[in-house]
Amino acid sequence: MLDEFLLVFIPLIIIVNPSSTLALFSIITQKSSKEERMLIARNTVIYASILLMIFAFAGSAILRYLGITIPALRIAGGLLLGFVGLDMMRRGEQFGESPPDKKHQSPTDYALVPLALPSLSGPGAITVTIVSMQNSQIEWWMVILAIILTMIITFIVFMGSVFVIKILGNKGMDALTRIMGLLTVAISVQFALTGLADWLSQLYS
Repeated sequence: MLDEFLLVFIPLIIIVNPSSTLALFSIITQKSSKEERMLIARNTVIYASILLMIFAFAGSAILRYLGITIPALRIAGGLLLGFVGLDMMRRGEQFGESPPDKKHQSPTDYALVPLALPSLSGPGAITVTIVSMQNSQIEWWMVILAIILTMIITFIVFMGSVFVIKILGNKGMDALTRIMGLLTVAISVQFALTGLADWLSQLYS
């Protein structure tokens, strides 16, 4: 039973990779209080858990009904991340802050997008979830347990963001914002290229 559980848990925790989203979470919450940071972390893992559970039980049917393929999800996720990355790279503007002439957005607004989707519950995690539910060796409750355990670990990792903020300071966080913006754009391009390659592979197979 443990072996079957690990078949879904290990790929899921690797793909979700909470540490890869920690820098983005730290940037978004750098000016938030401890209570706000905890609220954002909690909302993020709840949203991501709900999204993955929806796709676990109804993912194949939803995608088939809407005519959406996994490659299309990858390309859409890449486009979404690209906009986020470009916003982070903008000179003199921290991610999550709005110019004076625009409506102010609270950091809590980013719990769903981009933290929960597509950072945590992106196309890769969705794919693992759907495929695991279709695996005859894996019970459905193992998939749900793997999702819950992965998100608990993610929450714990996120709550350590305060140490990242303290170590880097304001100037360090400014630099990290732009660096992460560049990397986020690069990841978005890779998402889109992978989706395009998968689509072409299916098209000519």
